[in-house]
Amino acid sequence: MKRKALSGVLALLCGLAALPARADDFYRGRTIQLIVGTDVGGSYDHSARLIARFLPKYIDGSPALVVQNMPGAGSVVAANMIYNVSPQDGSIIGAFVQTLPLSQLFGEAKTRFDVGSFQWIGNPTSSPNVIVALKITGVATIDDARKKEIPIGVTSHASSGGMEVALINNLLGTKFKAVTGYKGGREIDLAIERHEVLGRAGQSWEGWKQTRPDWIKNGAINVLVQIGARKAKDLPDTPLITELSNQAQAKQVLSIYSGTIALGRPLAMGPRVPAERVQQVRDAFRKTMTDPAFLKDAIAFGYEIDPIEGEELQTIVSNLSGVPTDLVEEARRAFGLQPQ
Repeated sequence: MKRKALSGVLALLCGLAALPARADDFYRGRTIQLIVGTDVGGSYDHSARLIARFLPKYIDGSPALVVQNMPGAGSVVAANMIYNVSPQDGSIIGAFVQTLPLSQLFGEAKTRFDVGSFQWIGNPTSSPNVIVALKITGVATIDDARKKEIPIGVTSHASSGGMEVALINNLLGTKFKAVTGYKGGREIDLAIERHEVLGRAGQSWEGWKQTRPDWIKNGAINVLVQIGARKAKDLPDTPLITELSNQAQAKQVLSIYSGTIALGRPLAMGPRVPAERVQQVRDAFRKTMTDPAFLKDAIAFGYEIDPIEGEELQTIVSNLSGVPTDLVEEARRAFGLQPQ
């Protein structure tokens, strides 16, 4: 009887040894690094840090999570690092700007990644971007902006703000003047306070509600246009940029850019991270988006949670990678870039 019992125990132990290691064995006792491709204090940073407080709770092994900002070239610096240098073991997550696919689409020299090969985790919000002008400018509509030059603060011509200024000037005839050289959104807002610039592009509507709710409440800014797949619920009368042109090719270019805005505030992992760890983090993101404490904090920040999950983001990015060459060249002209 004892021999049979011992044989049974040995068989059980051999069976357990043959099983694959539990996924949570990797994350237990580890630290995940969330690299944010923008400066501290902007809406991308706020979004990443809010998610970072809750995401580890839903990852098996309850790892620690630390946030590091790595701004530069519209998140290209961070994307290059995560794609080519960082460990591909699941310990690194990237938070990129939504226009990252355009950097590759337009063949920018600094890009050293295939955006479709990133493994996308999710986006917490579908908020459109907006272009705003201070009320004191008297510019309240796109028609007004066609008649009067307004200096708009952007980090660079390659940033989402810089792209939006070029796009709307070249396709819709506005007279915005992009003023570059700011490190990030916080510096641009300070420049607006000092009236160095009189407006801003490249910021989401939810981002404005998070970072400058007083400007909205006090009517200090006019929202001129929305850029994205759909309007914000509380901006029903502000037009989408795709509604402002009747020219077929212009509408196609505007639609390409609007498609990138659907990426929102996306999180992604490197191309060679094991699939089971990517799935763990995707599942954790999904659960975070319904966590009552997370939602409460999001509301307090003025954040409307309307998530897009990783699998759908993967499809959106793949579609952006398949734009026909002739349309890419037309888009390059619209963004003020030299033809290739």
